[in-house]
Amino acid sequence: MLILSPIEECDRNALQGTSYDTMSNEQWSRLLSESMQKVHEKNYFEFYKLLDDNRIVGFMNLYAHSAHIISCGPTIKLPYRRSGYAYQGEIMALSIAKSKGYTIAVGGVDEDNSASRGLHEKLGFELERIYTNAQGRKICLYIKAL
Repeated sequence: MLILSPIEECDRNALQGTSYDTMSNEQWSRLLSESMQKVHEKNYFEFYKLLDDNRIVGFMNLYAHSAHIISCGPTIKLPYRRSGYAYQGEIMALSIAKSKGYTIAVGGVDEDNSASRGLHEKLGFELERIYTNAQGRKICLYIKAL
């Protein structure tokens, strides 16, 4: 059974093999603290582990950009990719966001990340625009009403 559960101190090692793998202990402590306090840079924030039968298959984060706009970021561990976990996890995370009163979801995806672009389109996001970020990467901005 797939569930989202808030991260805990004991989940640090489960980040191996994800984009969070290179975080320092200080960065991990800050992420954990911010998630437990549900705030990052004065905005709502939560970081969840995605569990399938008590096995961590990935992570989801919710970050509010305003009182009505939220983004959801899935990170699925490499052995579990392309198995539907990001899709199912994002549906659950967006449901949490909607229950908290958010009405619009946004997602920024690297233009060359076809898997993430396909995920957002499958979830009903619409491509708003493509722009170049401060690091020079082309980013697709997706938007969806909740």
